[in-house]
Amino acid sequence: MDDNNNSVAKNSRSGGSADANGFWTAKDVELATGGEWLQAPPQDWRATGLSIYAPAMQPANMAVVRTEKDTCGMPEAAVHTMLQQPACLITTAPEELTNPQVPVLKISDGTEAVLSLGRYARNQMAGKVIGVTGSAGKTTCVAMLAGALSAWGSVCKSAFNANLPRGVAWNLASVPWDAPFAVLEMAIGRMGISARMARPHIAVFTNIQPAHLGEKDTLRDIAVTKSAIFSGMTPGSIAVLNRDMLEWETVREAAEKRQLTILTYGESSGCDFQLLKYEADTHRVTVNAQGQTLSYVPGAGGKHMAINSLAVLATVAALGLPLAPATEKLALFQALAGRGEESSILLNGQRITVLDDAYNANPGSMAAALERLSETQPAGRRIAVLGEMAELGRDTQRYHTEMAALINRSQIDRVYLAGEAYAECWQQIDNARKGEFVASHLALKPLLLNTLQEGDVVLFKGSHSTRIHELVRWMSALNK
Repeated sequence: MDDNNNSVAKNSRSGGSADANGFWTAKDVELATGGEWLQAPPQDWRATGLSIYAPAMQPANMAVVRTEKDTCGMPEAAVHTMLQQPACLITTAPEELTNPQVPVLKISDGTEAVLSLGRYARNQMAGKVIGVTGSAGKTTCVAMLAGALSAWGSVCKSAFNANLPRGVAWNLASVPWDAPFAVLEMAIGRMGISARMARPHIAVFTNIQPAHLGEKDTLRDIAVTKSAIFSGMTPGSIAVLNRDMLEWETVREAAEKRQLTILTYGESSGCDFQLLKYEADTHRVTVNAQGQTLSYVPGAGGKHMAINSLAVLATVAALGLPLAPATEKLALFQALAGRGEESSILLNGQRITVLDDAYNANPGSMAAALERLSETQPAGRRIAVLGEMAELGRDTQRYHTEMAALINRSQIDRVYLAGEAYAECWQQIDNARKGEFVASHLALKPLLLNTLQEGDVVLFKGSHSTRIHELVRWMSALNK
């Protein structure tokens, strides 16, 4: 579990012994899972949490090992390569393990064991749990909120975007039971299971956008499904809602039905936390925070980042904490890789600024990224490199075509589009802004090498499946 004092794995092969930071006992694990210890831990054994994904392992974590019949967890081969062995192995088929050197717990079902460990951990937790959902901005909001709350001590937050039920459970199981705050990212998939397990004290709802849409799905369907985050909350708990989001009434009604206290944020008049002004050149934000005027400069630029900072302030207020320490922490926040991270690279001897927003895309996040690019003041040109937006349902073509109007109204100088969904969009873009329209992201490599000039700012944006993120890695590798 990430916090503001990240652990570093020690260069040791030992495992299965006591850990000074551990909070899981052997009895806790047994009670939570209903499993059976085949190689019992020593009496002073403690574990620091759980992992089902090898790259996320932390010292003294328990490791769930998959089998041919139960695919929950990591392969045993990954365990053998770890510098520090897990506190224990949890598996449905211990007989398949190769000479385990740590305690082994036999379980009947991997997924159910992980969920049970999450539920058990949640029952032991003394701090506040904050769940964050929405169609875009979840991961950024989680990181921004965790950074702000670090003014009051250690904060645990979701690791590796593990935001579906098994990931939520694994993250919950890795939160120290005395941690003051846990900030969890919670995705639309099987939201009810995640919500009833996490039982947030506060739910932050960033927005509703066309994303994860099937051919017959509507935005209301998305709003209803995401609103299941409220199903794990008790009356009087707090919902922090973006007043400007699509399907506002649907989400508000769901919160009210659960008898939650609602705090609103956004640009609309009457919001509890209202954005009064955003200065693009300095990133300065002026806010009406429940009648108090605040001014601060977040470390990450873009109006969408300013809006996210309002969600953070609303949450801090909901926790009964003062806002000043939070604004100081917001000044330190930097956009995450794939989610707006800004970097400077040297390409063929020319200094280029890269805006890496290539982790994913939907119409709302695409518009925000284009606005962010448009407001930059580069020495060179503003260039957008865009991949398709996936899972937009029956209106895929329309959503892509609508980007043309945004581009034509912007200060963007050149646009490169990859993917057939942009065919009509390309026709509607002003000729003076046209770079190239290609079928695959790979075709953009030679074009960019020949086009980019000193002082250019380049935005990379597209759904993960379009692999625009690979262009960012490729360009970074050329940095010299």
